[in-house]
Amino acid sequence: MALTLLAGAGCAQLGPQPTFVPPTKTPKPTFTPTTAALPTQTALPAPTTAAPTAAQPPPPPTATLAPTAAPPTATATPIPAPKFTANQSVNVRRGPGTNYGLIGEITQGQSHDITGKNAAGDWLQFNFRGQPAWVFAALVAVSGDAGRIQLAQNIPAPPPPPPTAAPTPVPQPTAPSAPPAPLNRFQLLKNSPGEHCDPNSSMTYFDGFVRHRDNSLYNHVCVHIRYYEPRVTKCTGCDGVGDGFWSFSPFGRAADPGTYVEIFVVECPPSIPAGGVTQNTPGGFSGSNLTPLSDKWTKVINESVECHGITFVGD
Repeated sequence: MALTLLAGAGCAQLGPQPTFVPPTKTPKPTFTPTTAALPTQTALPAPTTAAPTAAQPPPPPTATLAPTAAPPTATATPIPAPKFTANQSVNVRRGPGTNYGLIGEITQGQSHDITGKNAAGDWLQFNFRGQPAWVFAALVAVSGDAGRIQLAQNIPAPPPPPPTAAPTPVPQPTAPSAPPAPLNRFQLLKNSPGEHCDPNSSMTYFDGFVRHRDNSLYNHVCVHIRYYEPRVTKCTGCDGVGDGFWSFSPFGRAADPGTYVEIFVVECPPSIPAGGVTQNTPGGFSGSNLTPLSDKWTKVINESVECHGITFVGD
């Protein structure tokens, strides 16, 4: 303790001393090197490893169906070519109309192939003895495919109407004589009680008489029937048919509907064969004077008839 006091005494004698401040160290600047930025690397995707696919079992085999056989196609039954069969005896003509000339006849039951028709379809064309010919369709029965009947390409032109026979010139008398007899030396007995027409579906027929004015029968008088053109001339009492009697069945069948018939007295030709003078008689009517010597009996045949008792009266 004495020492401590001595020490303290000594210090007190020296007076105040400056406080020693240690120098402050100024730090030196530190140079921090700048590191250049490295380029950024883009990470590549890691390769994907496909997981092993489990082995699949093979698909079951597909059953192959056998092709279904198509049902057999029905074979169409061919429709026969059109033909006709005559219902009765039928006139055969050169063209489609009763104004064409006759070239023959076919009998009931005969059949022929149809080669054409006219525009109206009421006449049929066929091959008759090596040449085109025609029949009236209403008198035959058509079988086969009628829709195949074509319009005929070789229809002949209608024949010209026959010239009207010129009247026989009357010679001029050299001396006075009796006046000539009137042209109509015979008169048609109209509204005769014995005249009548009755239906006959299979045959068109006409008959009658020529009488004197005293009602006696008159032989060797010629009567003519005409339809469309001159047809037949017959004489009364000829061929053993009976005194004063005449008759015609010129169609050989029922007349075509609408046929216009005229019957009248004419001058007799130089000779008349059995059955009368017709278009088919050698020379035909070239030697006949068909000027009417009477009134005409006329009729439009709308349905087939038989007419009787048509009477002409003369001196």
